[in-house]
Amino acid sequence: MTKVWFSLLFALSSLMWGATAASANETLDLIILETLPAPIVADSRAAFEKELARIMPDHEINVTSYNAEGSEVRAKEILTELAQNPAPDLIVSVATLATRALNASEEFVDVPKLFMAVSAPVEEGIVSAIGAVSERNMTGESHVLDAKVKLDMLEGVLRASKPSSLFTIGLVHSTYPSSSNLVNQLLALNGDYENINLVAVSTPYIEGDDGLVEMTDSIINSLQQKTNELDGYWLSSGPLAESNDLVTKVKEATGLLPLFAESISSVKEGALLGVVSEPASIGKSAARKAKLILEKKSARDIPVGKMDTYTVAVNVSTAIKLQLPIPSNYLKLSKKHVYQ
Repeated sequence: MTKVWFSLLFALSSLMWGATAASANETLDLIILETLPAPIVADSRAAFEKELARIMPDHEINVTSYNAEGSEVRAKEILTELAQNPAPDLIVSVATLATRALNASEEFVDVPKLFMAVSAPVEEGIVSAIGAVSERNMTGESHVLDAKVKLDMLEGVLRASKPSSLFTIGLVHSTYPSSSNLVNQLLALNGDYENINLVAVSTPYIEGDDGLVEMTDSIINSLQQKTNELDGYWLSSGPLAESNDLVTKVKEATGLLPLFAESISSVKEGALLGVVSEPASIGKSAARKAKLILEKKSARDIPVGKMDTYTVAVNVSTAIKLQLPIPSNYLKLSKKHVYQ
């Protein structure tokens, strides 16, 4: 009798082990929809895939990527084409236009969705507030610091120089959604700072590489017309910030330098100060959320949040040129990101 029970227990344990092994080796299908082939998009996606593979080693993860080439219309077309296939386990959208198209899609309402590299999920209508959950089975994180915090930091630098008048700063941006949203947040705080006066300097968003060249030329032309009014400019995030040598080209044409930029590369080029979430951090954080979603098969219970890892960068050469002393605590925060 004992042998019979032992045999039954062994058989049951073998079945349970087999089921666990099958679950552990489950194949997961992921779709990644990128907005455009910009460095922050490509690097965030690469970091996401690497981290997800690391934290889910017992799963076979099949990832298929698509790029909308900077077009919301193309993003919608891609989603329509994908709707003809079996639903994936998770769809990840990278940057604003792809996320906007995915959030609006009726074909994928029941499919778990995750976004990354989106600056303004509230303004995009994904959630009513940071910390809320989406009604369309989507979650993710904003990758930018609050506008007030960034202005507080810049004000701290300007105040240290004891200026006799306001610094008039041009908010350089395109009408790309994330860029416009960030500028609107900054403008809403204009007048709250003793040493800062903000002025919008905008150009229409144009898709593609040729569009980036046109936007760059347009911004330089606008800044040339405002050179006498401005003490510097603020380079917002978005496609325009990915333009090669934009800071250098603006300096050559106008003599102006950015007082704040939302990319490390722009600080290297000459921006006084920058505070950003780097692509590696964006991708790794998104991968941790993806793991939760893939385990729970739902994104409805995961609140949309904000990144909690940011990199501070300063350019001491620009500080010297503008006679703006950098507070010592900023230099400590910058660590390896002090440039000259």
